[in-house]
Amino acid sequence: MKKKILKTLAILIIVMTFGWIGSLFFGRYLTPILIRSDFFAKMGIFKNDDKSTTIINKTERVLVRESDSVTEVSSNAIYAVVDVFSFSVEAEDKNVKKVLTVDEEEKFQQGKSGAGTILTNDGLIVTSRFNIIEEEAEYKILTYGGNILEAKLLGVDDFTDLAFLKAEGSNLTTMPMADSSAVNFGKRVIMIGEISGLQKIYLSDGVLSGFDEKFSLTGTEVASSEKLQGVLRVDSVGGRDYAGGPIINYSGELLGINMFASRGGENQFFQIPINVVKDLMQKISENRLDKTARLGIYYLSLDPYYKILKDLKIDRGALIYSATGKQGLAIIDKSPAEKAGLKIDDIIISIDGNEIDSAHPLSNFISQYEKDSTAVLKVLRGDEELELTVEF
Repeated sequence: MKKKILKTLAILIIVMTFGWIGSLFFGRYLTPILIRSDFFAKMGIFKNDDKSTTIINKTERVLVRESDSVTEVSSNAIYAVVDVFSFSVEAEDKNVKKVLTVDEEEKFQQGKSGAGTILTNDGLIVTSRFNIIEEEAEYKILTYGGNILEAKLLGVDDFTDLAFLKAEGSNLTTMPMADSSAVNFGKRVIMIGEISGLQKIYLSDGVLSGFDEKFSLTGTEVASSEKLQGVLRVDSVGGRDYAGGPIINYSGELLGINMFASRGGENQFFQIPINVVKDLMQKISENRLDKTARLGIYYLSLDPYYKILKDLKIDRGALIYSATGKQGLAIIDKSPAEKAGLKIDDIIISIDGNEIDSAHPLSNFISQYEKDSTAVLKVLRGDEELELTVEF
């Protein structure tokens, strides 16, 4: 009797095992094949199988969307953007207190305005020098939302054409600052411009296309030792309405300050990297903005192209240059460069051991020095290598 029971159990186990294997095979592999045929699909037994069966060889296209809109990303940053107003003040009217209201059209016509960016929560603001009246003027700040703050001009930096003001305010909204030397090109960015009405602001997005190391604020290929060389570029149509406002990444970090210039009939839109602005903030805090050294030359930043074009011996350095070939147009009269003995067609290779190339232009090194300081220039003059000491 016991043997009969064990034999029956063994048979049941074998049947169940093969049944499970068969069910797995037919349900997972054979049934999906059968229901795709017209003949078996019409049979009632397969009527509901096509609703629950996953077809393994089916493919789908997945569309990945960028979920953050320009408005969402910039929702905090717009409160760090202001309009800067400046009004001419006649000498006899300096003691007359002016009050700005938004609808005073006549005063708007008598002054200048443009976007500005709040850098510190105690009211340090940066804008383009072309947005303001620099001499004999008074300044007002209009915040997003309509608050009006008194302000004073701290100074204008000739090297970058940026102007810095101090607003009478506290706990103002600011943005975290990125490291502009480590940005990822090809990423989407947002530009914020002038306030248009109390609740309107210019917004635009684009792609950070790269760092234009050859671009000089002179607006030509001939650079000046007193102007910034090297800016950020965005593949977006910007304009004067954005000058002085910020460019931010999709994390809401400040990458740079938008600038606009019209030179030679061509509109130029670019961004000054925030790392440059950070250096200027340090100078302002130490009251050194107007103490930057000046060399007094015009030059070409050499690269392999210029080496071949002008049949030069090296492809780096700063070639003192004038299109006319005249010394007086390449080296400013009575400048530190002239006093140091520099000449047209000299190639400045290094300054105090710091090599000069396209990524490290001469003017950006000069901006790190102050008036009354000295530096040693290594110069290539023909086949002769010289060391000249310049006193700024």
